[in-house]
Amino acid sequence: MQIFLKLIYNLIALPLLFLYSKLMSLTNDKIKQREEFSESYLDIPPKKNKRVLIHASSMGEYEQVKYLVEIIRKNEPNTEIIASFFSPSGYNNLKEKKYFDYKVYLPLDFKNRVKKFIDHIQPDIVLVVRYDLWYNFVRYLNKYNIPTHLINATYTISKSLGKKYLGVNFYKLLLKRLTSIYAVNDYHLGKFESIKISVPISLVQDTRYDRIISRVEFASNNKLLNIAPGNKVLVVGSSWRLDISLVSSVVKKVKKNHNLITIYVPHEIDDKTIANIKNKIDDCLIYSDLTNGQIIDKDLIVNEIGLLLDLYKYADIAYVGGAFGAGVHSVTEPAGYGVPIFCGNQHYKNSEDARRLVAKGGLVPVGNSDQLLSKLNELLSDEELRQRIGNQNKEFVYSHSGASQIVYENLIKSN
Repeated sequence: MQIFLKLIYNLIALPLLFLYSKLMSLTNDKIKQREEFSESYLDIPPKKNKRVLIHASSMGEYEQVKYLVEIIRKNEPNTEIIASFFSPSGYNNLKEKKYFDYKVYLPLDFKNRVKKFIDHIQPDIVLVVRYDLWYNFVRYLNKYNIPTHLINATYTISKSLGKKYLGVNFYKLLLKRLTSIYAVNDYHLGKFESIKISVPISLVQDTRYDRIISRVEFASNNKLLNIAPGNKVLVVGSSWRLDISLVSSVVKKVKKNHNLITIYVPHEIDDKTIANIKNKIDDCLIYSDLTNGQIIDKDLIVNEIGLLLDLYKYADIAYVGGAFGAGVHSVTEPAGYGVPIFCGNQHYKNSEDARRLVAKGGLVPVGNSDQLLSKLNELLSDEELRQRIGNQNKEFVYSHSGASQIVYENLIKSN
């Protein structure tokens, strides 16, 4: 069975993926860039110091380990960090040099390409963040006795390989060559244990909580906006069209009784989206037009990326978008600042954090304007209630801290 699965992967699946990439590169600039930079790792000089290779599918996964990188920098300043990605979103958006020494694309998983990649980079330790495992990559790391750990691990067989017999067995081929697996919670721990592989599997909290706490504490000293005194602030983060329609209609009614400034941070910042928001609200400011120190005394539309986590600092209340679509975005970010949170009521259950915050009363799913209006008025009128719920949310985030230090102590410092 194992030989059969390997043949399917190497002789059918990989060539089809290669052909797909070649065809898509003709019309997709991001995939074309990936092809052009596929061997950029050859520019990395020969190894002189310890090297840690951190692989993530995209920027979202790498963002979760930035605090871990800070710990490595503090304790081992000579250790080199190599960041590898499969997606251009990671490669293009990782720009702060303190979080990497070299960034590369992980080559397409053909045997000769992977062997050449590992031989050149010569990592001492490899961390794969969350799920992005490739068979030949993992196999050669195992063959060379390079410790390879899956951290922030989520059991993704149901999404990426299907639930059928062949998928489970191929997933086991990947996992059994790892050195260890750090599952993010009891559910995923149980799923990994259920397939019975002889690899140490542990429950270790998600390192992304450490990253959120780090950003929250940094933002406390970061003067990004100058909000006019006497106003409450609602930050509408990662918002889509339906989120914006709901919130904007309610805010118009709320403003009759409360001094409220709403900061809209859309998930997409193209001209069409910005124009749509402007059409739905009254007189407003645009972030890119602000002058240094300008007082924010009306609603604000943020048309730049990468600011949301810092903007939650100004929130008295937050609304997190996405739940009317594919799924709610990160609710732990505003929770880390200690504010009550709203979201749509349709697809928030895809997030375990969202489910747990709803159970605690810190996140309120709403499905229509009447529900949002009633609860928003209640929170704006009752400062004690608002602070109590916010403190519960902050405690939820801070209670999950410490995973980055555990990963460092157990997997990196000892090697």
